[in-house]
Parts: sequence; structure tokens; C-alpha cells
Amino acid sequence: MSRRALAIHALQATAFAGAVIHVVAELLARPGPLAPHGEALAVLVAGAAATALLAARCDAGRTVRLPLTFVLAAFLLLPPPGPMLVALAAAGAGRGGGVAGLRRRGLGPLAALSLAVLGLQLVAAPVPPPLAASPAALAWLASLFLWIQGASAALGWLLAPRPPLADTPPSRGARLAALELVTLPLAWLLALAVAAADWLQAGLLVTLILLGLAALLALDRALAELRDSRRALSSRLAELDTLHSLGREILASLEPDRVFAILERECRRIFPLDSFCVALVDRDSGELRPAYSRLRGGAACSGGAPVRSGIAAWVLEERRGRRIDDLRALAADSPVRGDLVERDARALLAVPLVVEERAIGVVTLQSRRPAAYDDHQLSVLTTIAQQAAVAIENANHFRMATVDSLTGFLLRDGFFRQLRDEDRRARRYGGRFALLMLDLDGFKQINDQHGHLAGDRYLAGIASAIRAELRAADLACRYGGDEFCLLLPETGLAGAAAIAGRIGDAVRRSVVTVDGASLGGTVSIGIAAFPDHDAGDLRSLMRRADEALYRAKRAGRDRVAAHAA
Repeated sequence: MSRRALAIHALQATAFAGAVIHVVAELLARPGPLAPHGEALAVLVAGAAATALLAARCDAGRTVRLPLTFVLAAFLLLPPPGPMLVALAAAGAGRGGGVAGLRRRGLGPLAALSLAVLGLQLVAAPVPPPLAASPAALAWLASLFLWIQGASAALGWLLAPRPPLADTPPSRGARLAALELVTLPLAWLLALAVAAADWLQAGLLVTLILLGLAALLALDRALAELRDSRRALSSRLAELDTLHSLGREILASLEPDRVFAILERECRRIFPLDSFCVALVDRDSGELRPAYSRLRGGAACSGGAPVRSGIAAWVLEERRGRRIDDLRALAADSPVRGDLVERDARALLAVPLVVEERAIGVVTLQSRRPAAYDDHQLSVLTTIAQQAAVAIENANHFRMATVDSLTGFLLRDGFFRQLRDEDRRARRYGGRFALLMLDLDGFKQINDQHGHLAGDRYLAGIASAIRAELRAADLACRYGGDEFCLLLPETGLAGAAAIAGRIGDAVRRSVVTVDGASLGGTVSIGIAAFPDHDAGDLRSLMRRADEALYRAKRAGRDRVAAHAA
């Protein structure tokens, strides 16, 4: 326990002990001081204790507190330390709560109430007016009410600086405090009945107060259940909305990165999470690798070392989800801890991505708050992962059908679709673009001397060098065996020539090592630009780019040539 906590506990105990010592001293100094008021004291203490005990059975921060009725009545009927005894009896039965001041329980609120009543007895309590003068009695009781509520609340914040049991909004707290003003007329009526020895009326009032509090507690529990039901319904509606929007949006996307971003966005809507990760099984190696991840406050990233241990590897192997409430409670050498688990993570959800009984990856959510997830959320994430798995698999199939697996460039059909779109856009809105046709010089000799496997590795290395010189909007296509076609949107002839020059330099610098042999080469490039070389249709423009390429090769290769307009 910290020094600050020890100091607070010592202050609470000292305050409460001081109030108790004062009461004991009063009783010892005045033999039988309460004898004339024994019956009244018995009724008040019994009513206060019973009411506070009933109040202690519920959350003291969410209901109207009626035990203060008995404390106020005690000031009208009993000399000191009678009111103090009634306050201690009520607060003690309610474990410090359910009477006045702070809406919480513990030694701090008990000590705060004791000091407030003690101060009222010693300093601020005037002589009570005659009970028959109702306006004056009510005004006097109102001053006591304000003092006890305000002083015990202020002292409570000093003696018990910790969060309340109930998260009561300020507006609700103000309404409850206003409703507690009902204790003023009840205390006055109870004092009148006891002073007149009308025990039937007094008993009825005590019973009425108890029944009223019981009704308030029942109503409060019903309202709490209704609030919980509304929250649960809102949560379910949000989950259904998420599943609907996810299914509509994610299944329409054919880009893996777009699928991952949508999946993360929708998960953040309904799950508390600090980190999100999708790991996929590599088709070639069979290893589980991170494909998309984002830590709290960081940017999304992709790639990483293979996942060989931890919760993700377990989920992939077992093909079923798992929930962990507190990672810190696990042993340091637990197989669950390992790859993909954030250092500060406490709670975790992990579910497999399964397509046709085949696990293709794992989705993991992590929170720095322990017990952040439950079994229902695990079930919801499993349903979301089923949709995501289908979308990811569709995106992979689309990529395989449109992207060359060796170079990562578009295949001809997909490239020509986007090229036709760019041509229509440029012709309609007066735009421009350029086409580059590339052919690797001496590639046939590499295949003949080192084999096709070496040629493939050389092609992949050259494609990477070309891609590094392109802009984000540029498109590259594997046109043939060692031929490539590049689309440069919004680029004129001069800009295309500059990019072609950089590509030629990059290819010359590229050296691919295969089986100890260093393979290098050059590239010839032909350029045709729209509208500079337009002949009325896209086919003619491509033919002119191809003619420019062959002019570059005939001129000695390793050079750039533009169509001669």
C-alpha cells in the first residue's frame, strides 16, 4: 500500500475514532442523560439502523436515501449525543453509505458523516423550535439537511478520494438530492408522533418509510435492468449493423489492403481494442505472417517475421477462437504469450479465418484493460472473421487472375481495362498520358546460359528495380516474356522521357546473384504520348510505342526512343 493510501486510512480512522470518543465521553459525563428519551431513542435508532441496512443492500449511488429522516428527527427530539448515536447507527448499518454526503460506502464516508453531525452538535445546531410551529421547524430542519449533506460531502472528498461505487451522472445526482428533500416533512411528522407518544402513528411512519425505500429500491433495480437491456439491445443492433455494412462493403472489395482496413474499422466500432492484427498463411511457404497490424496510436503496417508461437499459432492449428481475460495472469513461459502479443496487452481475442474448412489466417484483438471481452464478443468476432475470410480469399483469387506472380505487375487483361479507362478520360476531359514499352536486352542469353529458374529470378529483380522508379499512380504490366508496358497518367512526353531514363539507369545498376553468378543487363524503352502521338485510337498509340521500342533496339539497345511524330 502506498504512503498516500496509508495516510488517508489513518485520517479516516482518526476522524471516526474522535467522533466515537466524543459520544462515549458525553455518555460518561452525564449519567442517564437519555433516560427521559429512551423510547424515542429506541424508535429512532431501530428505524435508522433498519433503513440503512436496507439501503446497504443496493447501490447507494442510484436511489433516494431516506435514513437521513431519522437523523434529522433525532435533532428535534434528543439532546446530545442522541443525534450522534442515531447517525452512527444508520451509517454503521449501511457500511458508511446510504445516509448522506457522498454516494459511496466505506470508512471515509462514515467518518465524514460522523464529523458533520458532530460539528453540527458542537457548533452550528441552534435550539430547535417548538414542534407545533411547522414552518419554523421545517426551515430549521432544512438548515440541518443542507449542513449535513454539504459538510459530509466535502469532508468525504477529503477522507475518501476514490471513485464512487456507482457511475451516477451529475444531472441524476442533482435530481436524487432534490428528491431527498422529502426527508424534511417525514422527519418533522415522525418527531411530532414520538413527542406525543403516538406510537401507532410513529410505527406507521417508520413502516411507510421502510416500504417507500423498498419500493424505490425495487424501482431502481427495475430501471437498472431496463438500462442494461437497452445497452445490450443497442450493442446487438450495433453488431448487426456492423455485420451488414461489413458484408456489403468487404465482399465488394477485391483489394486485400482495403479488406483489412474495413475489417479494422468495423471491429473498432463494436470492440474495445488497442491493437489489431491480421496474419495470413503464405501460399508458398505455408508460414503464418502478419499481413496488416495497427498498435494504439500508430499507423497501419504490413509484413513481419513468421509467426511460429503464441496464441495466433495455436488458433491457426486448432481452427477455433480463444479469449484471454488477463495475459499477466499467465505464466511467463506460457505458450500463449509469444508472437503478435503486445507487451502491455491484458485481454485478447483471437479467431481463425476459415474458408472451406481451411484456415487461411488469424485475426487478433488486444486491449490493455483486463477482462475487456466476453464469450458473446468472441462469437461476434468469429462471425465477422467468416465474412472477412471469404473476402480475403476472393481478393487473393482476383489478384492471382490479374497480377503476374513473378513480377507483381498487372497481367495484360487487367492492364488494358485500366488503359482504356485512362484513354477515355483523357479524350473526354483533355488530359494526357504516356505509354512506355520496355524490352530487356540479352535476356535470352541469361536463360540459355543459366537456365529458366535463373531467368525468372533475374526478371523478378529487374521488376523490383522498375517498380522503385514509378509513382503511386503509374501502372506496370508484364506484356510478354521479358517485355513490359507502363502507363504514366497525366504525364507528357518530357516527363515520360525523364522516367524512362531513370528506369534505364536503375536496370543497369541492378545485379541479381543466382548460384554465385552475378546477372546484369540493360533495357530498351520506346515512348508514345497522348495527345502528342495520337492517331485516333488507343491501338494505334500502342503500336507507335512498340515501333519506338524497336527503333531503340535497332539503334544499339540500352537507350530510350520516342515515336517520331
